[in-house]
Amino acid sequence: MTKLGIQISSVKAYLQTPEDVLASFRKVSEIGYKAIQIQWINPEVPMEFIHAALQETNLECIGTQDYYDVVIAHLEEVIDMNDLWGGTYITVSGLPERYQSYEGCLEYAKELNKLSEYLETRGKILNFHPRLMDVFQYGAKNSLEIIFENTRREFQLLLDIYHIIHAGLDPVEWINKVKGRNDLIHFKDGYEEPKGNHVLMPVGQGSTHWKPIFEATIKTGVKYAFAEQETFQSETFQCLKDSYDYLVANDFK
Repeated sequence: MTKLGIQISSVKAYLQTPEDVLASFRKVSEIGYKAIQIQWINPEVPMEFIHAALQETNLECIGTQDYYDVVIAHLEEVIDMNDLWGGTYITVSGLPERYQSYEGCLEYAKELNKLSEYLETRGKILNFHPRLMDVFQYGAKNSLEIIFENTRREFQLLLDIYHIIHAGLDPVEWINKVKGRNDLIHFKDGYEEPKGNHVLMPVGQGSTHWKPIFEATIKTGVKYAFAEQETFQSETFQCLKDSYDYLVANDFK
């Protein structure tokens, strides 16, 4: 069964003080979310406080996410955070500019392999979260294909459905392509205005055709699906509840 969680970066504005972190954790727990992926909490909030807040609100931290270069620069601290919070998955996002070529993608894959191997010795699993701006076409292959095909089996991809769609890729095809290497997935919805502006909405209220995506997610054995929404057209936590209610109605628990 695919468990339902929240990418807490959705409420970045409410993660700036210890009091706000606890209040936000409590609110998402009261909505019904049981699992959490941690990103964008103010680094001044002590990791021990975050640990206590997780325990108080009965939220399961499955791991963390940050930009690749940030994780590399603070790797031991990131591992320590996950050890304390109970997280297994360390997710990196972004294809740094120095890797934005065919040969660069191959080099990035090598670096991701080395990082994945090291994290495995520390009891962690490495994920890569591609964004729409990380997908480039190099001849017959795009950057995501090059990275996926040249990384070890233990290395995983965390697909963000909104980014995959807006990068021009088929989300169902990609969910099936990475089967067995996709324990985590992000469900983010929205639409693109005629002028090209991206407007994010609660899951189920945008232009995404979710049914085949949900079916592929469950069929391929994805372990955790995280609702995510960084900008809001109405009250933040009500939007997160709308996403939760929609996902529960579609058999995510």
